[in-house]
Amino acid sequence: MSIIIINTTKVTSTSISAHTRNAIILSEKIGCPIIGTYEECELLDANSFKYFVIVGSAFYPNTAKIERWIRTNSNAKIVWINNECTTSPNSEYARLIKDFYSIIITSVEEKNKVKGYNELHFLNLNALIWKPPIKAVSKKYNCIYYGTYRTGRRVYLQEYLKENLVHLSSSKKNLRRIQQLCGADAIFCDKLSWEKGRETLNNFKYSIYVEDEFSHNVFTNLANRFYECLFCNVVQFFDINCKKTIARSVYNIDEKYYVKDFNELKQKINEFDFKKCIEEQSIWNRMARFEKEKTIAEIKKILK
Repeated sequence: MSIIIINTTKVTSTSISAHTRNAIILSEKIGCPIIGTYEECELLDANSFKYFVIVGSAFYPNTAKIERWIRTNSNAKIVWINNECTTSPNSEYARLIKDFYSIIITSVEEKNKVKGYNELHFLNLNALIWKPPIKAVSKKYNCIYYGTYRTGRRVYLQEYLKENLVHLSSSKKNLRRIQQLCGADAIFCDKLSWEKGRETLNNFKYSIYVEDEFSHNVFTNLANRFYECLFCNVVQFFDINCKKTIARSVYNIDEKYYVKDFNELKQKINEFDFKKCIEEQSIWNRMARFEKEKTIAEIKKILK
């Protein structure tokens, strides 16, 4: 296959951002090279490739140079892959999408921010992050919420981040915003590591799953966090406002795992049998494997 994957930031073996980890997974499963910097482009002939698959969610200062390199191939096909509902291509990639035959692959069902494309495919890109459950360890901590801050999550973070019940993991910038805008009373901790065999999330028993208000009405698939908790042996509680999204997913989640407020979350954490819960939720791994394999097969078909 004459395919190259271009990540929108430098690729390292310890990258923690979801879009970079997805880019690495796609490179391995499709069997194609992956680059993240212009210096890497300079070593390659753009005319050796048919598809330029851009996996985006970050700003890279030399994007204009990468754009210039791609344009040396007048027959290039541009593929923009993105699983973030709030992200759109920067101006250089947006120009490529407009000027060349372009394919958009997204996890967001509608209200797509990209303009001027030729094909649009709706796939569950979030499932790419799943892998078989890792070896369970003795759990050191109770409950965690992790992820970025968005305005549409504020009311839910205000509800659940109380009494230091929940560990809160995010970037330093997001931790400050959550504390200032949500009045969070949580145990603050560093961003999680996804290094193989040292996944921080595996040290937690429970997580609280909330979503943006946007996702209540626009189907964006279950988040990366859902699949990460599955392979890290973490029992998940779901804010009741996520029911609409879950109903459209392939998962049949028992009512007991929904919570409507902080008090219910606290009660269930204190009363539920963790081992029994993880046994029940581990069944979801079978479907997660199917979703991942289906997404990879569909991407291969698109890039044939």
